[in-house]
Amino acid sequence: MKRLEKAIGFKFKRKELLQSALNHPSYHSEGQTIQTVEDFQRLEFLGDSILNSFIAGNLYHLFPKANEGLLSRLRSILVSRKLLARIARSIRLKTYLLLGKRKRNRPELNHEKILADTLEALIAAIYFDRGEKNVRRFLSKYFKPYFDQKKLFQLDPNPKSALQEYTQKKYGSLPVYQIQMTKNQKSFVASVTIRGNKKAKGIGRTKQEAESQAATALLKKLKIKKKISSEKGNSPEG
Repeated sequence: MKRLEKAIGFKFKRKELLQSALNHPSYHSEGQTIQTVEDFQRLEFLGDSILNSFIAGNLYHLFPKANEGLLSRLRSILVSRKLLARIARSIRLKTYLLLGKRKRNRPELNHEKILADTLEALIAAIYFDRGEKNVRRFLSKYFKPYFDQKKLFQLDPNPKSALQEYTQKKYGSLPVYQIQMTKNQKSFVASVTIRGNKKAKGIGRTKQEAESQAATALLKKLKIKKKISSEKGNSPEG
């Protein structure tokens, strides 16, 4: 815990708060920790609200010309599991996390959610131990680099929405998706087209994942991801 305190720049007065933030329910349920210390679920609940409030307030002031739809989209990127897990990795949060034996052996995809949840719990722990001013300082330190238009849309977790927004504005129509199974019947292949001539494919374990990969490929192919955010009427910068 001392190494983590040094990494985040806070020395906890109430060590049990930090321990709770690192205490995954799987570890707690296996009886591997002190029973008087809660797992992180309640802290995660509060941390999620603190984070959303912080992000919403900053977006509101940083992008005064953005409409409600764009602000919501930007917020969804900033509080996405992908970004929270990235920040958690930057402070090596996984190193200090208390996980049950079965959870430790799960794929990394599951760990991404765990890392995001743990970061939210840590946010609440800092809030209780050091107050609102210090939790805002912590959040500013790690989220400030992402309050940037180009970075946000590069991290957009919903490429299907981005592609749909673009095609509606550019062509007045929606992208068309087609799905089929791979030969081994273990994956899905999705193809997406715009007016029948602009095409891309994606593969995934689910239909949704395959469509998302296809949309990402077409966005990259057309180089339109950044253009969406800068079109007149939707740009945070006017």
